[in-house]
Amino acid sequence: MPKETFYNLNEEKKEKIEKAIINEFSRNSFEKASISNIIEEAKIPRGSFYQYFDDKEDAVKYIIEKFMNIQKQRIEAIIHQNKGDIFKTSIDIFEYIVNENIKEDDMQLCKNIFQKLKEENISILEEVRKEASKRYNENAKIDEEILNISQDEEIKYMIRILTSVIRMEIIDVISRRKTKEQGRNDLEIEIEILKKGMKKAR
Repeated sequence: MPKETFYNLNEEKKEKIEKAIINEFSRNSFEKASISNIIEEAKIPRGSFYQYFDDKEDAVKYIIEKFMNIQKQRIEAIIHQNKGDIFKTSIDIFEYIVNENIKEDDMQLCKNIFQKLKEENISILEEVRKEASKRYNENAKIDEEILNISQDEEIKYMIRILTSVIRMEIIDVISRRKTKEQGRNDLEIEIEILKKGMKKAR
């Protein structure tokens, strides 16, 4: 995360640096992103960059953290709106993220972030659930009564599976491998399979 020196900057300079980082990560994958491009756009010396961040990975984490905080607030609202129904919530999360990141640059940034979250095995949905539990936030609580599983560990793995499915469809849409309609349709089918289960009852 950024050093104290970054947070001590005035808002205008902070926003300028942040915008330069976002623009670079919108153009390139995190691996190919260049500190040189960031400092050139932000018009700061290379030494200043290292006064604000340890390295490129540190800047990456900052942008992802900001992205996640925004998404978590919205996902909490979606869970509340759907009265804790995790399946309806999954469809609405897909719709929200795809609609919010429909612009070309936003799409690339979103794709890069979701790829990074996948590599780090981070589930925004699971993070929301954990934080809601810690804060006793009933508005963001998943309705476990509609599930045929009740153990906390089982629910955690179910959320991981749902997250993987949502993420896969989002990446396919923003990579233009599917239209938004195809992505949503496929997601609905996948969720329906998860709801029904795959093994016949005997």
